[in-house]
Amino acid sequence: MPAVAQTDVRDAIHRLAEFFRGRQTRAGLLARRLLRRPAPDDLQLADHLVRERRRKSRMNGSIAGSLVQTAWTTWEFLELDCPTDHAAVVRTLGYVLAQQDRPGHFGEGCDPTRHEARLCRHHVSGFFSPGSQDETVAPLSFPSGVVTERDPDARFAASCFALRVVLWAREDRREGVRRHIESLLAMPGLWDGAGGPWSPDLVFFALGALALAPLEYRDRLTERSEQVLARQDPDGRWAGASLFHALDMLWSVPAAPAREALRRAVPLICGLQREDGTFDEGGHEEVAIIGLRALSLAQA
Repeated sequence: MPAVAQTDVRDAIHRLAEFFRGRQTRAGLLARRLLRRPAPDDLQLADHLVRERRRKSRMNGSIAGSLVQTAWTTWEFLELDCPTDHAAVVRTLGYVLAQQDRPGHFGEGCDPTRHEARLCRHHVSGFFSPGSQDETVAPLSFPSGVVTERDPDARFAASCFALRVVLWAREDRREGVRRHIESLLAMPGLWDGAGGPWSPDLVFFALGALALAPLEYRDRLTERSEQVLARQDPDGRWAGASLFHALDMLWSVPAAPAREALRRAVPLICGLQREDGTFDEGGHEEVAIIGLRALSLAQA
């Protein structure tokens, strides 16, 4: 990266450091960790944030009865250093796992059109249900800011989002989890850019989940990720994809090409940054920390 670009990156990171410096939030704590600038009370803050989230869980372990919110809270617990056997993780993750193959999951049922497209119950398995087919779950919003507007898209994205945290929690030996991984890897048209029902955002949901799959899937994951990375535009975007959602999902992909793709997006990230360090009008912390991770990688 040219020296002037390095200067731009340092300035962008400095603005983000100032934005997160005094924030008593999960994103603030994680940003300070990443920057190696911990605040004196960050350990107490982490404990408070865990307890605060635990109080929101229902008797069944869910957060507001939502698959996405419960998966996200489980992700937050893990980011806040809760071990996988921590009572908070066990409770919320148990709810997520209980939704696997439940009515309303993506691929449920069969009809001639979906059977021919290999998108029915005969070909798709192991998905998590965000709710029965009698209720519409779309539009569905995710922490990165991406929104799925169509109901089938929302069910697919919610399941990939849940799979991601299940894999991070090391539940990859479960037979249903393995079926979900295999279904994603073999999904017709998902990886080759053929379009059809697969928007670029959905592709990144799948890629972000598979990035945490066990080592025996690594070769197949690498092949799929290379197909996605090859479609990056010269300016660092992926046409039709939410930029910060793509950056968030790529962060976990364990391959040098994924890191290089993140670096190619750095000039665009710097160009989008506002004076206060954030990247959108709402100044959303989750978007800001996604940007910080990508920028920090560029300096590594």
